[in-house]
Amino acid sequence: MITLTRTQFFLILFIIQTGTVYIAFQTRLIRAAETNAWVVFLVAGAIHYLQLVLYEKVYERINPGPFISWLYIGYWFVIVVTFLAYIDYALAVWIFPDTPQIIIIGVMVGVSLYANLSRAATAINLPVLLVPLIPLLILALLFAIPDLEWTRLFPITFSDEKDWFKGLFAAQTTFIGVEIYLFLRKYVKKDSAIKGIPLFIYQNIWLFIFLTGLLFVQMFFPVRDAKIIEEPIIYILKSQKVTFVERLDLFFLFVWMTWSIVTITLYSFISIHVHQLHAKKKNSKRSTIIYHVLICLVPLFFLTKERVDFIRSAIIYFHLFFSIVLPVVVVLMNRRKAS
Repeated sequence: MITLTRTQFFLILFIIQTGTVYIAFQTRLIRAAETNAWVVFLVAGAIHYLQLVLYEKVYERINPGPFISWLYIGYWFVIVVTFLAYIDYALAVWIFPDTPQIIIIGVMVGVSLYANLSRAATAINLPVLLVPLIPLLILALLFAIPDLEWTRLFPITFSDEKDWFKGLFAAQTTFIGVEIYLFLRKYVKKDSAIKGIPLFIYQNIWLFIFLTGLLFVQMFFPVRDAKIIEEPIIYILKSQKVTFVERLDLFFLFVWMTWSIVTITLYSFISIHVHQLHAKKKNSKRSTIIYHVLICLVPLFFLTKERVDFIRSAIIYFHLFFSIVLPVVVVLMNRRKAS
């Protein structure tokens, strides 16, 4: 049985939601909504907050059985495999072109394996490492302010509803992982209030981090360029000349690698924990080792750009099913059992 403080709960949720998509979501959103992207994302932020509020109201009625739990474990496995394939491909392009890809994946998975074989507190407390690093990333972006053009945020058009719908759909990538709220909320200490101001503060931190990255990308690049650059924040940082470090983009890439390792560790921890709730034989070490061997080997089959792009495009459909449709089904099933 694990116990979480309110801070631990929100940190875990924040890292899971940001770790897999932060450096790439801007491109997809701008492709869909163009100059409307930042306004569309504000609307998406309101939808995200509404979803969190609804989760807070129903989490006590979310008691998935073994079959539903295995579906979620499979979904999280797909997210981890997709993310590992993407980050390995990106790191090979940017900083490790001559390093065998299995080594990069092995290092990241190895840290997760160590953390998950240790006490539960090890994985739970890992997000604390990122608390000083993420603000440093935002501060690094401030060096690009002289190169920003605020006029690139306009015009804002409301005439084409299809573009707005496409934009809101693309923005859903920033929601990935939100369903973990339903699985971890019951472990928060009973004397820790979540609804109300704490939830509103979390929502605004989430919105600030994502919106800041999006605004910098939109103001730095013309729309036609932002549509084709896959990791725009890295390009922004690479273009900055500062005296205290040779390349800001390399600093960010190592921050992102740490961010990614923590994200993978948390997904692995939650997957193994949910598995153990329904396992007939409580052999957590064996399950942990098998799980990590799989997430180390499976991404090796998806390391081409075409395969990475395909599974990253498909994951949003899985997200909509597992964050909206399946929780509704579980609530309705549990209500029927209760009556």
